[in-house]
Amino acid sequence: MSPCLLPDRRLPCGPLSLSRLLRLGAIYGLLCLSGAALAWGAGERFWQVSGLGLILPGGGFFARADCASAVGLLQAGLFVASLLIFAAACLLWFATGNLLAPPAAWLLAALMAAWMQPGGASADSLRELCLLALCGLLSALLLSVLHAWRGRRRRAQANHYLIHEAAALACRFERPAEVLPAELSPQELKLMGFVLDRALQPVAEFEGIEWRDQFQTAAVRYQLHFMGYALAMARSTRLSAFSGYLDEAQQNLIHKQADHRVWRYWALENLWGNLRCDPDPIARENIMYTGFLATQMALYQASSGRREFSRPGSLPLRHPDGRIYQADLPALTAALQRGFGDSPFTLMACEPNWIYPLCNAIGVAGIRACDAQRGERHWAGLAARFRSALETEFITLGGAFVPCRSSHTGLALPGIGGAMPQALPSLFLNASLPDIALRQWLLLRRSLLDARGALRLTRFWPIDTGNYGYSPAAALAATALAAVEMGDREVAGVCLDALEQTCPARDESAQGGPFWRPRASVWAHAVELMARSGEAGAFRRLVTQPNLPASQPHISRAAYPEVRVARAVQHAGVLMATLYPGLRPGLQTLDLAGLRPGQIYLCSGCVETRVRADAQGAARVTVPLDARREILIQPHT
Repeated sequence: MSPCLLPDRRLPCGPLSLSRLLRLGAIYGLLCLSGAALAWGAGERFWQVSGLGLILPGGGFFARADCASAVGLLQAGLFVASLLIFAAACLLWFATGNLLAPPAAWLLAALMAAWMQPGGASADSLRELCLLALCGLLSALLLSVLHAWRGRRRRAQANHYLIHEAAALACRFERPAEVLPAELSPQELKLMGFVLDRALQPVAEFEGIEWRDQFQTAAVRYQLHFMGYALAMARSTRLSAFSGYLDEAQQNLIHKQADHRVWRYWALENLWGNLRCDPDPIARENIMYTGFLATQMALYQASSGRREFSRPGSLPLRHPDGRIYQADLPALTAALQRGFGDSPFTLMACEPNWIYPLCNAIGVAGIRACDAQRGERHWAGLAARFRSALETEFITLGGAFVPCRSSHTGLALPGIGGAMPQALPSLFLNASLPDIALRQWLLLRRSLLDARGALRLTRFWPIDTGNYGYSPAAALAATALAAVEMGDREVAGVCLDALEQTCPARDESAQGGPFWRPRASVWAHAVELMARSGEAGAFRRLVTQPNLPASQPHISRAAYPEVRVARAVQHAGVLMATLYPGLRPGLQTLDLAGLRPGQIYLCSGCVETRVRADAQGAARVTVPLDARREILIQPHT
């Protein structure tokens, strides 16, 4: 596949974002005019000072601010403090969707200044404050013009690169080979054990899960989502003929999402972001729950061949007051389709008002996967609108993904976060818009390697987004994952090597302890497993080519952690598996299913040399498991 070019564009943002920005500017202009009118024309001191407070946060304190007196210094300090509090309120708005925080901070500063000021607003203070606001607006406008000029240059350079260099580079990317899958290495099995230990505990227990906050990237729901994605990936690439404890693990991770502690954040966000008193996390927006969970369910069903979450009522969310909300796969996909249809930007908001391309790429992967499983075409009806909105509103003039944009104001978050926010959308878009995914990966790749082919570690955030700890593990693992999916073995290799060097693992599994990377989050471990078990185009195939309900030979039961399955595949009716022992080597029993009823099967690597399938196509074998062992189950002819 050849990468598509960045479409021609002159404006720094899309038309809808521009209209929102102009509306924001008009509102601020009216606020300044109103404030100036009050400060100049009101007869009472309170309203004069309040008018100054409308022009800038804390503007009322500016009226008597100076450096010559204690009172003046206090007023200057209060003015600066008001600006800082307003900035903190804007940060809270971004982090939690709290729409009320910024205007509340602005208004409170205006009222406090009006209450504290002993005198009214002078013409000089009004003139100076208006000049300060004007300087700020002109500076912002100048920076925007400069940014647009640089963006147009970068877009032209990016398209030149895509035409003359990137297409040849993309041809070298690995393509899936028609060979039997490789097995998981011993270290990869231990990494899978890290995930399975958390997934196989009872649904009500969350031991080993990190509880930080439920509003941002360290939220529990994301840990559960990505552990589910990782197991689905490993299952589709290495363990397609093994259900065993993987079914239970993937189901548990989904059912944990119904715990009220996981989704109760939405009652607050909906209240202070949408001004709605409704705790239902499915009803509107909130793609960070609906889209991620729909994809988690869809990937489980695609990798397992099972379809239980497609049944209405299969995942009820029970509110403590007795209300029940249905979060089964049909309900989630219906909510996504409704949200995409209702959003003026097409892309849906996560926190109220904030739209993230990454979250939407994950959400549409869920719709695409459901279409493949049910023979529907919902994505086909959405694809053109989604592509257009993504290209015009959520990719910068310079050709990078916009991390997130405000649907109310049109404001976009600067490109912070390093490589990861640019890499992960390519992974998920490869299932829905693969040409854009390839283009964005090729453009990102230029900044990841230096002239010698060494990794530029400065491009990777040293903060783990999964737990806010000081570690580049999340950034390196996520970028490696995107590289693996795109077939870029060079970048994937150097990212995983850097992960080993900067965040070495601690292995106490031989003594019954865990295997983990200190300071790395649960989320980072899950993403690393997904990267190490993935292969070129594996996520796209998992989404678009789901497994059918299990009808081929497979291992249906094995004890965990006594049996570690490194590979289990079937080809032409022959079951092949590679097993490792857990802590207690010895004889282990495996249940087989999907066999031909009444058929005799020859067994290699087992105690039995042959078994006969019963009327349900099931059989049982015993395996002496004291070291790595390969087994082969094939029909006797």
